[in-house]
Amino acid sequence: MPREQKKRGRRLHQKPYEKSLPEVEPDLKPVEETEYLQDEESHQVVGQQVFYGLLDSTQIEYFKEAEGLITSNTFTSDEERDQVYEALWSEINGIELKVSTDPTGSKIIERLLLASPKEKLLDIYKAYSTRFTELSTQRFSSHCLETLLNCSRTFISSEVQQIPELLEVATIDTENAPVASAISDFFAEIRNDIPTIAFDRYGSHVFRSLLILCAGKELPVTSGSSVLSAKKSLGVQKGVGSPESLHYGRLRTPAVFKQFIEDVLDTIVRGITTEQGRKMALDPVSSPVLQLLMELEDDLQRCNILSIVFPTRKGELDFISVSFLESLLSNPVGSHFLEKTLYSCPLSFAEYFFLSFFTPRLHIISKAKGFSFTVKALMQRLDSKAAAKFGARLLDEVTDLSLQNIVLLNNVLVALSEHGSLQKEVAERITGLCADKDNILLALLDIPSFENISPRQRSSANDSLKQRSMLVENLLKTIPQLSDSIIESFIAFPAETKVQFAENTIFSHVVEAILSKDNLAVPTRRKLLNDFMGHVGSLACSVGASRAVDACNITSTGLNHYRERIAQELLANRESIMRSLYGKKVWKNWNMDLYVRSPAKWKAKPVRV
Repeated sequence: MPREQKKRGRRLHQKPYEKSLPEVEPDLKPVEETEYLQDEESHQVVGQQVFYGLLDSTQIEYFKEAEGLITSNTFTSDEERDQVYEALWSEINGIELKVSTDPTGSKIIERLLLASPKEKLLDIYKAYSTRFTELSTQRFSSHCLETLLNCSRTFISSEVQQIPELLEVATIDTENAPVASAISDFFAEIRNDIPTIAFDRYGSHVFRSLLILCAGKELPVTSGSSVLSAKKSLGVQKGVGSPESLHYGRLRTPAVFKQFIEDVLDTIVRGITTEQGRKMALDPVSSPVLQLLMELEDDLQRCNILSIVFPTRKGELDFISVSFLESLLSNPVGSHFLEKTLYSCPLSFAEYFFLSFFTPRLHIISKAKGFSFTVKALMQRLDSKAAAKFGARLLDEVTDLSLQNIVLLNNVLVALSEHGSLQKEVAERITGLCADKDNILLALLDIPSFENISPRQRSSANDSLKQRSMLVENLLKTIPQLSDSIIESFIAFPAETKVQFAENTIFSHVVEAILSKDNLAVPTRRKLLNDFMGHVGSLACSVGASRAVDACNITSTGLNHYRERIAQELLANRESIMRSLYGKKVWKNWNMDLYVRSPAKWKAKPVRV
């Protein structure tokens, strides 16, 4: 059967969730019963009016070659790289808008911004001036704007350090703080279009980057699941390989930026009804925006969004609110919204949720797919007594070690590591659930023996095995009554089985956790190290086993004879190790360059972990 032809541009079909996106709000002042949900026709206008011309075939080919060169990072010197970047800046001069809306050109803009000085950054702000709204809602230029805002963080930090008055005054010196002034102009231009940008599938990334910057919050460093960065931008940032160019930590921002946040909250929040707010909480585009706004409200000690989405604060929850909460738990987007709510809401609100919703319905809602996301957040917010009571009831719901219960157990164990309670109950419950009491490690991993695992299970990302492996790791860290039994089970394996465990990409994390235990007895550490001797060279080049070799730094602490034997094995396999990406990391972590130059200094210096 032939594949369905992909449609682009004006022929692109609207996705179902886009019917709940907000419409353009021309005025900042809130209007009673303002509708933020727009129809299909109005949404398709957004972002499609942007057309600044097309790049010719010569320019497209030039940018593709430049992108490949930058991605490969095969420059012989910094001077050569700077020359390539300067040539690219000259090429896009005067056609910034056209390049930013092109698939290949937008990637070039992003890569240049990540390595650009302040002057080039300001040139892009100037080129985008009067077009910020259009560029924010366009498929490719939105990534450029997102990167532009993220790259501005470093310069904002330096400007605030040089001009401390920015933290107090409500005006910005354009000459001495040009980047802060450019961001102020950016906000002033999009002010009347905030609802459109905030809930547009492309503009939402730009909008969240702007709020993160204005609030001075940390910039999340995640993969494609980030609620801040789009996957395309994250890929470009990884390709450049220069995370130092971004300021990921918290910022001290000008006082005028705080006023921007208050304007945004007043513009968006006041026009949302309870029904609209609950639809937004379940929408893939608007839910992350609502989560961030709720977090900003918490910083300002407000709870307007909470009051809109969850109007009932006393007594029992009404039927509609209960149905809404249950829909949040069963929805992948809503479960994250509820998790963020529990983290951001006042303590009294979290306790109200616990007493009115979670406690009476625990048996039913614990089976929901998204329930495990809220467990950690709720147990962290409750006091020790309430958290222990909640954890005890959760353990009663765990009747087997199925995948769903394992995910729940992992979240409970993470919370227990902070409260330090229920350890004995967890140990007894898990021991009772294990069919094989003689080898608790194999029972927890649900494998009769390691040899029976198929090669596909060994190499692929098997979800059940991954969750069980994470459970064993958490038990090693949080439950002393079980960690000793798990380690004894591992020691009882033959040496070949230990090596196979270390080479497995899933179980290697368990081996790393065992070798990294800081309270292992000396005889136990010697037994573990003896089984890996003779295999260190090959293990160092393995994607999974390299973790075990690194963990031997801790295992061999105080056992200088074993440390030197491991170093000798690494040196004997130097050629193969230096050809492996993982082997190079092991070589560096063991500080082998120093060992080659001066073994005596290497022995006297602690090994890097």
